[in-house]
Amino acid sequence: MGPGVPYLCALPARSARQTLLASAATAAVLALPARAEDKGPLGLEELCAALERRVEEFMLPNGLTFLVLERRLAPIVSCHTYCDIGAFDEEDGQTGIAHLLEHMAFKGSQRIGTQDFRREAPLLDALDEVFYALRDARRAGAEAEAARLDAELRRLTAAAGELEEANAFGALLQRAGAVGLNATTSHDATKYFASLPANKLELWFALEAERFQAPVFRALYSEKRVVAEERRARIDNAPLGRFQEAFAGAALANNYRRPVIGYASDVEALGRRELESFFTRWYGPSRLTIAVVGDATASQVRGLAEKYFGAWRASTPEPAGNLREGRQCTAGTAEPAYCAMSPRAASERRLEMPARAGPAVMQAYYRPSLHSPDAVTLDVVCDLLSGSRTARLARGLVQTGRAFSASASSGYPADKRPCAVLLYAIPGASATLEATDAALRQQAAALAADGPSNIELERIRKASRYSLISVVEALTTADVRDVASRTFSRNNCFTGFVLPEARSLG
Repeated sequence: MGPGVPYLCALPARSARQTLLASAATAAVLALPARAEDKGPLGLEELCAALERRVEEFMLPNGLTFLVLERRLAPIVSCHTYCDIGAFDEEDGQTGIAHLLEHMAFKGSQRIGTQDFRREAPLLDALDEVFYALRDARRAGAEAEAARLDAELRRLTAAAGELEEANAFGALLQRAGAVGLNATTSHDATKYFASLPANKLELWFALEAERFQAPVFRALYSEKRVVAEERRARIDNAPLGRFQEAFAGAALANNYRRPVIGYASDVEALGRRELESFFTRWYGPSRLTIAVVGDATASQVRGLAEKYFGAWRASTPEPAGNLREGRQCTAGTAEPAYCAMSPRAASERRLEMPARAGPAVMQAYYRPSLHSPDAVTLDVVCDLLSGSRTARLARGLVQTGRAFSASASSGYPADKRPCAVLLYAIPGASATLEATDAALRQQAAALAADGPSNIELERIRKASRYSLISVVEALTTADVRDVASRTFSRNNCFTGFVLPEARSLG
């Protein structure tokens, strides 16, 4: 057993190992043998010890980590691949590339997703040449040449499409009985999921090895149109989406300021060269953690891991300024002791924007990354504010009619690097934006001044999400008060107002 499980019992489950172990923790506790009734429920230390005994961890020589939880309740396995790469790792001008690569990860390889790769490959190369020529023509304002190249791009796309076996990657798994095929991209990570019959585990390993060791980014230029439509639906044509993009861009100083889906102009300019360069640089074995839970032994998983991933070597060295542990704000800039974030324009700490989605108010209070000693306490702070129907924002704003809804999030928009605590509220029917803004600040200030009551803190200790985190057991009212007071101050806040009409708050 490696060092990962005890670490889960000390910090929030959000890094690669912690995220996967958090899922394993739930499964392991459900699978624990029943305890004699007269002895009562398992205590915290016993739960951690039981989990530590059940989850097995090993690492291949290339740095690829595996977590295995054997559960023989049904002949099923669930597989989760965590890639420690996300939108934060993108360079300016290439936003959206991590999300686009998530889409391309289902396009197959030289052996999967094509009728004849020898015929397809020259067409893919020709597509790239035409795309980059088209990009240059558009930048130069050569409209006639751009129109000709655009027509040629569409012709080649159709020709390559005739050789593509669309959705072949997923179809292979689905025909084998797989369910829950999905993937997500965030600022901090990219994740792939699947559950399938246990006797098809080797098929999953074979396909996952193809996905990461021999991908072919086919149908790229048509898939970009899918992503562009996704962006229009989520952001461009969504009033609150436009505000959220503007708010993050104004409030945050590091790469969290940019949308995961990317800026439209950046995605439009991405070609296969950029995708292959990003993939080669970041998607090495040491950045992946794979969890297998279900009807499979650790020795079985190790054998398959060595067979399909053992020979894999990263194409390039680990990137300089390695952000695997998320300890840097921007490349080459170490995180200061407490607050590493500040508004991009220090003289302006608010954003006002009219939108049909209004009115609403958002307050971003800058905080350190999840690696800070304050990270768990900040989670507790947000649970005290909005973790239940009896939390402070519910009682003080929603139940009094001052707000239709109010919430607190401890990691906005993610927390592997310095980020923000986000307070959000929609004013009640008779409340103004100014009053709602003041009410949010009042609740935060009260917690910062007095800390939680003993009853509130005991509720947090009993909350299921903290049942395996021993540090919460040791938190005191003073601990929570001190962290809240460092966080909830006006000079540490950026406020955004969604206005119901084109007016200024003055």
